[in-house]
Amino acid sequence: MFSWLMAKYYDYMLRDAEEKCLKDWRKILLQDLSGDVLELGCGTGANLAFYPNTINHLVLAEPNLSMQQQLDLKLKNYSHLPASVLVCTAESISTPDNSFDAVVSTLLLCTVNNPALALSEIHRVLRPGGKLFFIEHVAAQNNPERLKWQKRIEPFWKILQCNCHLTRDTEANILQAGFIIQKINRQSMRGVPAIVRPSIWGIAEKL
Repeated sequence: MFSWLMAKYYDYMLRDAEEKCLKDWRKILLQDLSGDVLELGCGTGANLAFYPNTINHLVLAEPNLSMQQQLDLKLKNYSHLPASVLVCTAESISTPDNSFDAVVSTLLLCTVNNPALALSEIHRVLRPGGKLFFIEHVAAQNNPERLKWQKRIEPFWKILQCNCHLTRDTEANILQAGFIIQKINRQSMRGVPAIVRPSIWGIAEKL
């Protein structure tokens, strides 16, 4: 039930954040993408408007049926994109090794069951020198009081927000998975509750 409601109202829930910061982050992050690209957990297709025409093939991976239905509706407005849809989770990507030049992960690694496994899979399917483009909200490491509230609220938040975790150290997880971080921005995501605001976005390269 929560999954269906999340898919139906996801764009509405993030509308304020999109207008205040996320659209700008997506535009800057994705503007230089090229080659074969995989987007994991693409949800309702919030990134579709920002993919450049330098992409050869775009694979949109989404395991949630309700999200897929919203994605299919939105894709009708982006028929120019060389896109196909793949049903798989980030922890089990059903493509061969070294398949992609880039992987896009935006607001995904907070929800996967096993972020280390997901990042290992991302590393596997990227070609040598391939890049991970990410936007993720993270633990408030530099704000002990906010981090305390994130830890308190997280057990309930995960239930209401389809397994969304508030306290993940995604930057450390990316490094541990064998990436080097080329660019990173640490910013506050405006337009969302304070416990969700600490965010990172940038580019990591496969070693």
